[in-house]
Amino acid sequence: MNSYVLAVLGTSAVSLILTFLGPVFEGSPPLLLFLTAVMPAAWNGGLAAGFFATALSTFVGAYFLVEPEFSLDVAVAAERLRLLLLFSVGMLLSLVIDRLKKAEAQAAKAALDRDRELKTEIIEHWETEQKLRDEEIFAHKVLMSSLNGLYIYDIRTGTDIFINAQYTRLTGYTLDDLNAIRGRAFFALFHPDDQERIAAHMENLARIADGEVEEIEYRFKTADGRWIWCLSRDSVFSRDPDGGVRQCIGAFLDITERKQAEQALRESDRRKDEFLAMLGHELRNPLAPIRNAVKVMKKIGLPHPKLSWAGDVIDRQVNQLANLVDDLLDVTRIVQGKITLHKTEVEMDKVIDLALETSRPMIEARHHELNLSLPEGPLWLNGDTMRLAQVVGNLLNNAAKYTPEGGTIWLSAVCRDGDAMISVRDTGEGIPKNLLPKLFNLFTQAERTLDRAQGGLGLGLTIVQKIVELHGGWVEAKSEGLGKGSEFIVCLPACKAGMDVGRRVQSAPS
Repeated sequence: MNSYVLAVLGTSAVSLILTFLGPVFEGSPPLLLFLTAVMPAAWNGGLAAGFFATALSTFVGAYFLVEPEFSLDVAVAAERLRLLLLFSVGMLLSLVIDRLKKAEAQAAKAALDRDRELKTEIIEHWETEQKLRDEEIFAHKVLMSSLNGLYIYDIRTGTDIFINAQYTRLTGYTLDDLNAIRGRAFFALFHPDDQERIAAHMENLARIADGEVEEIEYRFKTADGRWIWCLSRDSVFSRDPDGGVRQCIGAFLDITERKQAEQALRESDRRKDEFLAMLGHELRNPLAPIRNAVKVMKKIGLPHPKLSWAGDVIDRQVNQLANLVDDLLDVTRIVQGKITLHKTEVEMDKVIDLALETSRPMIEARHHELNLSLPEGPLWLNGDTMRLAQVVGNLLNNAAKYTPEGGTIWLSAVCRDGDAMISVRDTGEGIPKNLLPKLFNLFTQAERTLDRAQGGLGLGLTIVQKIVELHGGWVEAKSEGLGKGSEFIVCLPACKAGMDVGRRVQSAPS
């Protein structure tokens, strides 16, 4: 019901009662009885409804119940005081009821909010517990189904406090088995050749920082007496109150097959090197008599032009075969570490001259233009003269071989920051981008036609790199791609330049 209607009805009811009981009160009805109409109005409608009921009650009392009746002109001071008291008490009561109602509403809202928060907390707590249970189940499944052997090792007690199923599958030991083997007996499970490294590894674990990982490869004796190779990665799992490492967590892989494959590969590589060395020597033995026979034939003279042509062909092919055998023997000696450098102080010009002696015939045969750019003053190197000349010669031959006839080759040398920088650049076929990273590997060559017009075994650049590295330098190849030429840069350390740092440019067309 509307609170204002309630105020009117309540005031009317009280007025009728007081009018009906007027004789009882002998003309002085208790006006405070109107408060029974003010209270429900104020409770239901708030402060405004309470004020309305109070004002209405005061008006009705003054007009109908106080002498003179049907008039608001109250002459008696006592009656005016009673009306004022009704009005004041009604206003105060309305205010108190409004405050109580609001306080009750706030309390109810607070209780509702708290109830809602409590329900939310209960739900969140349940969800958190469920999530933790799910994570525990997930972690347990991951640990137990991992392909790695996992363990948690207590450094202070020297015992394992956890291993997963894969650990047992790989080694044959259960957690109880491991903890029954203590001290030296446990240490004996590691191969004697690895025990010193294992001890150093354990010392490192006691000092590592959180987040760091210690890695080690070792051999471990399984429960059935086999030795397996393991790769372990360990890190801090927990610390003592003083900050020292107490427990470490680790994972290991069985790398026995990989180690066996590596050993087989090393053995195969050793046999390959031995075979190449033997092959080089066996091929070299018949070359000298063939070459001598050709020289004798040329000195005697051949009566028929075709025989003379055949002699020239044999001579060229023998020389090419000799170069291939030399490359094969060189790379074999380098790979086996049997090459010896005879280092002296040598001038760059001498190295260039020796290289040109071997490379100029091919450059001229293919009608290339050779441009030289060398320092005016002497540029000294500390190295093996013949091997350095071999480096430059191989790069020039490579440029001549892969540059179409009539191309241009640039050879330059300069001293920069205490290093000798040698560059061989050409306008040749260029190098595919995917080939650049592996260009200096053994037997690496770009795709060629079946006639193998350029020849070679793909050893020249490998020899270049190995000789340069033996001198403490480096070599790199650059190319923008097929058809855009290439450049090889050699850097050799500890050069000594003359006082004159000018450039000497020379063009040497064929």
